[in-house]
Amino acid sequence: MADIYFCFSDECGDYKPKMTSKQLINHPFYIRTTLVINAGQWKELNREFKKLKTKYGLGSIKEVKWAQIWSLRSYQKTKKTIPDKHPLKPFEKIDYHTLIKFAEDTLRLLDNIEEKKIIATYTRNENNYNINEKSMLAFHLQEQMQRIEMLLQNDPDNLGVLFFDPVSPEKNEMFRQIYNALFQGGDFIPEYKFIKDSLNIENSHHSVGIQIADYISGAFSSVLKHCDNKDYSLGIKMFFDFVYPNLRQSPSGKIMGWGIREVPSSNPTRKWALKQIEDANESLTTF
Repeated sequence: MADIYFCFSDECGDYKPKMTSKQLINHPFYIRTTLVINAGQWKELNREFKKLKTKYGLGSIKEVKWAQIWSLRSYQKTKKTIPDKHPLKPFEKIDYHTLIKFAEDTLRLLDNIEEKKIIATYTRNENNYNINEKSMLAFHLQEQMQRIEMLLQNDPDNLGVLFFDPVSPEKNEMFRQIYNALFQGGDFIPEYKFIKDSLNIENSHHSVGIQIADYISGAFSSVLKHCDNKDYSLGIKMFFDFVYPNLRQSPSGKIMGWGIREVPSSNPTRKWALKQIEDANESLTTF
């Protein structure tokens, strides 16, 4: 039976060609993840998410971003005062443990969604690619589009609708143009039959799907970064509890190259990421 699928996508980190050492410390990866769900289950997901916000007393706060949770954690653990005009000021009286639990329970909402799959693409900036930013972002979008197309091809009338979080007016338009160029035939897929012909940009604080995609990206980044002498155990646990089981897989259960894809394609980078995932999973036994 044909269905409509909502595909919510968000990014984490940054990419620039030939990053400096300081830039690499701040942004070791560029990550994009997409959550694909049956559109018929969106209303229930939205209702349950609103209930969670009420339960945690976050009804007056538009959005809790993954990065904000860990920034607040740093402020509260070091007992530093948050400046008046800082974006974290509305969170000042909220214990960071509460926000971590909120993120965990938000990801747990996926357990109640019957049809869902996650696709993650990442660039390891340490590889110092000499690829301009527009081309690299286009590679990510291409990988995402191809995998969504293949995911939905089991019924000839299925259709996926993609939603992106806005970045800036310039980048939003760039993503739209890249998407349209790929859709019109700039790809090894001669014709996209299972995704809509235009990319939708919607504010993350209006969209439960994009907020969940933000947490998915954050949890995945915890796995990729876990060996840099910082504590990413909570993010790693969320990844293995809620993200890993929902990644797109091959018929034989393979995830690398199917649900997780390095950009650009690289066997050494794929082996490195697989080792990170295995080591992160092993680290949970001591958590």
